[in-house]
Amino acid sequence: MRIVIDTNIWVSGLLWKGPAWRLLKLAERGSVELCTSYAMLLELEEVLGYERLQARLAQLKQTPAQLAAYALNISTPFDVSRGIAPIVKADPDDDIFLDCAFQAGALFIVTGDRHMLKLETYQAIKIVRVEVFLRDEFGM
Repeated sequence: MRIVIDTNIWVSGLLWKGPAWRLLKLAERGSVELCTSYAMLLELEEVLGYERLQARLAQLKQTPAQLAAYALNISTPFDVSRGIAPIVKADPDDDIFLDCAFQAGALFIVTGDRHMLKLETYQAIKIVRVEVFLRDEFGM
């Protein structure tokens, strides 16, 4: 099952154990296919470089580049072009996740982003919180 996860889910799963971490473990085992784009991975590396996350990265002995490489390793990159009209008008930067999910034929976008969650669906792709996805799809 192909899914797209938002940067906030990546960060949570990479840095802490919880629902997002469990989702990454499902991807490692091949139970889900995480779909991404290089632009999304660049955003992930940028966010992981934020000052507020540096203490946690130091505890884990990881760099933003190492974690972004891990993310690439457990995901499938798709070519996503930004040639469509804005979808998430309140935050057009979120459109890249919708574009990726559409290009990849994903069934879900898993996010904590309130702008995307308000949409509920996009092109028949369900937009859900990580807890809802794990509960409804894996009984976790």
